[in-house]
Parts: sequence; structure tokens; C-alpha cells
Amino acid sequence: MKPSGKGGAATESGSEPWRGRILAATLVFTAIAAAFKIRAYDVFWHLTAGHWILRNRALPDPDPFRFTAEGFPWVDHEWLFQVVLAMVENLGGLTGLWALRITLALSLALVLWISARRAGAPAVGAGMALFITLLGARPRFFLRPEFPTLLALALLLALLAEFRRGRQRWPIVLVLVLTLLWANSHPGSLMAPILCGAYLLGTRLPGGWGAPRRGPSPVPWGWVFGLPSTMVLVMLLNPAGWRLFAVPLEISGALEDVPGVNPEWLPVWKAPQPFLFIGLAVLALLVVQTYRCSRRIDPATGLVTLALLALTGTSMRHQAPLFVGAFFLASESMAELAAHGWRVPIRSSRARLLPVLACLLGMAWCLWPPTSGPLAPRQGRYTFGSGLEPGRFPVKAVDFLEQAPEVGNLYNNVAFGGYLLWRLYPSRQIFNDGRNELNPDFLRELAIARKDSRAWSALLDRYDIDGALVRYDRRRRPVLEPPTVPGGEPRVVHLTSNAVLFTPDRFALVYWDDLAMVFLARRSARSRLLEQLEYRFVNPEDPEATLQAASNDPIRLESALLEVQRRLRDDPDCQLAASLQLGLTELADEQKPNESQP
Repeated sequence: MKPSGKGGAATESGSEPWRGRILAATLVFTAIAAAFKIRAYDVFWHLTAGHWILRNRALPDPDPFRFTAEGFPWVDHEWLFQVVLAMVENLGGLTGLWALRITLALSLALVLWISARRAGAPAVGAGMALFITLLGARPRFFLRPEFPTLLALALLLALLAEFRRGRQRWPIVLVLVLTLLWANSHPGSLMAPILCGAYLLGTRLPGGWGAPRRGPSPVPWGWVFGLPSTMVLVMLLNPAGWRLFAVPLEISGALEDVPGVNPEWLPVWKAPQPFLFIGLAVLALLVVQTYRCSRRIDPATGLVTLALLALTGTSMRHQAPLFVGAFFLASESMAELAAHGWRVPIRSSRARLLPVLACLLGMAWCLWPPTSGPLAPRQGRYTFGSGLEPGRFPVKAVDFLEQAPEVGNLYNNVAFGGYLLWRLYPSRQIFNDGRNELNPDFLRELAIARKDSRAWSALLDRYDIDGALVRYDRRRRPVLEPPTVPGGEPRVVHLTSNAVLFTPDRFALVYWDDLAMVFLARRSARSRLLEQLEYRFVNPEDPEATLQAASNDPIRLESALLEVQRRLRDDPDCQLAASLQLGLTELADEQKPNESQP
């Protein structure tokens, strides 16, 4: 593919073999960057919703998945993505989902590369810009609807660029088809008409058009206003209708005063992203150099970048669209420099090797990321390969629940909700999952109850909670306990969260592993079962307290050691049990000499 800028072909003469090498290196890096194990909790409730839609040929409204929903309405504005996700799982299982993520990432890379080359950007510059863009967007490479939104955004800007250059009608038809699919897949489609309007308005400004690269004449005003308006009308062709446009307001309003903070929704100044700032600095230097050389900046891609920059300021989760949108401004800037004969050493093999080396280093960083220091990934280590991220989902705990006798309503942490749905629905509903905006009143009630023992007890009774699947929370909370002797003073003790919420008088700990614990309510009908399963002397959430209690009581020490050994027989790979066994064994060895003394 030859660039269409005036100086592009001459500048890159003799570099054709390197274009293929740069593209190949970038695609391999992209595949490795996306080929990590499933780690997003939300993917599983999306999958469950997709299977529900396929099975019922309808949308899930009201919410059928949570027994706490009580008929609460659910506007599922991501149904199309969920159906595709479920169909892929039906065909290829978790490996199919892994392949889908890689396919989406490669599609995004190809769209961006082709767009940059069509704009006239040199291969070396396009490769480096693409590497930076993909690295910046990678934290959002999850199997959630926002990932296809990145691809849709790239396609939208690429199609608008084609329309600006040739004024043909086929890009407009594809824009409208893309808008329809996008509106039924993710609320991120709401930015499509805004960005389209900003782009087309930019084509009317000085420097927004010009033969042969940007088009022979300005885009007519009728298209500037008509296309975004038509896109809005097309977006109404979704099951939610006009309510799609209210989604951002409903989410922000619902979560405004809900206790707890989701880091994804923090503004960038509260959760700084060093790589984002570095990328913006590089882009700014490129734009300044372009203006110094040509005395103009492409206003179309510039307005789009400014709009996405404003969106990114509201939430750190929006940085990935900014990287994608800014790529088009970078491509136009590099094409402008090439068209005006700006001398860069791209004929040098060293310069041509730069994007290839960058991709190789990026691959190494993705496969073996450092655990600390400035290069350590802020989002945590992603494990290369297909399947589930180890130690992230309660696989063994759910296996236990599937084999346990009938258990009623089960409390669960929000992070485990989607996985529980995927494994246990429709035989059972769940307590909560990642759809926090659906019922903010419930979240407020839950937050208050977790701090008030009476309110917590009332909540358990209201939803008839028969058990719990919880992750470890080792933060200690002060609790006032009654005096140990009549007439004595109450004392303050510090207990871990789940020890406070699921007290031994009401719940029995019947299962634990390295990730989660299972409690069952004490009911007369299961008294014999609890005698067999309960762990009375081990609190895996508080190993220090377990060892401390055992050190002062030889009988308790022996009982705790037997319980840990039972856990290891059932799960030999349990590292927490092995650690506790080591500590308890050392205590037992220390007590033996004392027991032998007269």
C-alpha cells in the first residue's frame, strides 16, 4: 500500500520489505498482548445473560439472576455483545473466548495500521504510534463490551477519513451499519455522533481538507450536521429506545453517593496513569513539530482528540478510547511532516528497526512483567495462556457447593457473582454481581448493614441467607464483646470482617482454600452435616489469631492441627493450609519439652 502524501513515496523508497516486517512485529506483539487468561469478573454475567437470551429469545427484564432484585427492571443495553460471547463459548468454550479477544485486538491493530498508511504516515512512524496505542489500550483488553467499542471507534474514524478523501457514499453506509451494531452492544456508542460531528466540523476548518490526501474540497455542511443526526436516529433502533441516551446519567446518578470506590471510575488526577501522561507528552511534541513545519494541524482529528481527552478526565477507564482517537491525530501529523519534506532518517536500518525492537521489548514485558518498580504493570500481572487466571475465581469453592447438600440463598461478594452465575444458574440465583448501577438502594442498604450488627442481622433475615461464599478480607474491625466474668467490663477485640459478619453462633465454616471460604447457616436439619464439615478451631482469614489461640491451649492446638490436615487431604495444593500446618507443627514441637517436665 503506497501512501498518498506528496513526499511519502519518495521518502520511503527502498523500504518496502521493512513495511512488512514492522507490521508483522506489531501484529505478533498485539496477539501476545491480548493472549492472557480470563481475569475480568464481569465476563461471566455477560456470558450468562447471552445464554439466557439465546435460550429464551428475549431480553432479561426484569433481572432474573439475583434473588435480591425483587423484580427490579434491567435495561440490558449490551445484549448483542452478550449473544456473540455466548455463541463463541458454545462453539469453542473458554479457548474460543481467548481466541475472540486476540481476534478483536488484531482487528483493532489492522484497522489502525491501514488508516495510518492511507493517511500517508511513514511505516516507521505508524509502527511506533501503533505500538504506543496498543500498549496504552491494553488495560481494557477484557472480554467486556468496551473492548469492541475500541474497535468500533477505530472503524468510525477510519471510515470518516475515507469519506473525507473520496466523498464516496459507501463509507457513510458502513458508518450507519456500524452505529446500529454499536448501539446494541455498548453505551460507548453515545460518543459516536459527537465524535462524528467533531470530525466533520474539523474538515471545514482551515487545513481540514486539501488535495490529494484529505480530499479535494470541504465536506458540505449538510453532511456535517446531517450524518450525526442520522446516527442518533439509527441509535434509537435498539430494544431500550431513547433510554439508551440516559444510561450515563442513570449510572452516575445511581452511584453518586454509594459507599465504596471503584478505581475504574476515578478521574485521572486521583488515579494518575504515568503511561497516559507520557503518551500525551509524545503526541504534544509531535503536534508542535508538525505545526512548526507546516503551520497547520489537522483540525478534524484534533477536535476528536480534544473531545476524548475531556472524556478521559472524567474517568481513568476512558483512557483507552483516547489512545485510539489520538492515534489518528498522530497519523495525520506524521503524514503532514512527510508531505512537507521533514527530514527523518527512515532510510536508516536503525530507524526501521526501532518499532520492531519496541515490539520485541513489549512482548517480553507482557510475558515477564516486573513485579515492582516503575515498569511494573499498574493493573497487575496478566498470565499468558487460555483459561482462567489462577487464584482469581472460586473454582474449588463452587465445586464444593455443587457437591454439598441443598443450600438456600447464598450470600456472595460482588467479585464472585458473575462466576457463580456462570457455574450455578439457573439452578440458583445469586446475591449480587458487578451490575452495581441496577439497584443503588440495595447497595446503600448493604453498606450500612455491614457496619451495624442489627441491620446486618435484619438483612440476612430479609433475604433468608442460608450460606455465604466470600473472599478473604483480613482488615480488622473493632468489636465490643461482653465481659468474661459477671460484673466485669466489656472488652474491645479486633476481628476480621467475615468473622464479624458470619459469627460462629449463626454460621459454621465448612470449606476454605487459598481464595475463598464457605459458611453454612446453623439449622437443625443439617446438624449432623456440620459436625462432619465444620472447622471450629481454624480461622483461615486470620492465621495469626489461629496460631495465637493454639499456643495457649494444647487441646485447641491438637484440634486445629487435625483440621488443617483434613483440609490438606481434601486439597493437597492449598498453600494456606500448608502454611498453617507448618506453624501449628512448630508450636507442637515447642510444647513437647514443657509437657515432659515433672
